[in-house]
Amino acid sequence: MTSEISLEELKQKIDKAEKFYLIDVRTREQYEHNHIAEALGLAWGSDFEKQVTHILPDKDAEIIVYGANESCERAKKAAEFLQSHGYAKVRIFSLGILGWMEAGLRLEFGRES
Repeated sequence: MTSEISLEELKQKIDKAEKFYLIDVRTREQYEHNHIAEALGLAWGSDFEKQVTHILPDKDAEIIVYGANESCERAKKAAEFLQSHGYAKVRIFSLGILGWMEAGLRLEFGRES
């Protein structure tokens, strides 16, 4: 089972510019509408496996995935996939984008750079 990361801990990691990958697994359209600052858009689906090996070649890197909210199955499935493919440090931010927004924290808008 994948461990979770709290809102406070995730915010601290971002504020301290710690080295980790923050992955938004919602659709590309949702990602382009808004996403947590520093997040990479990597939609859960058929291309996920192909993309993940290029974007995340280091299987020892810390990876945090999130979706829309606590009931988001995409984040859970993505985290399980990553773990089953040898990624050792995978966590879920289960509150997702909605929890981040409700806390009034910074979002980015538009495509990834």
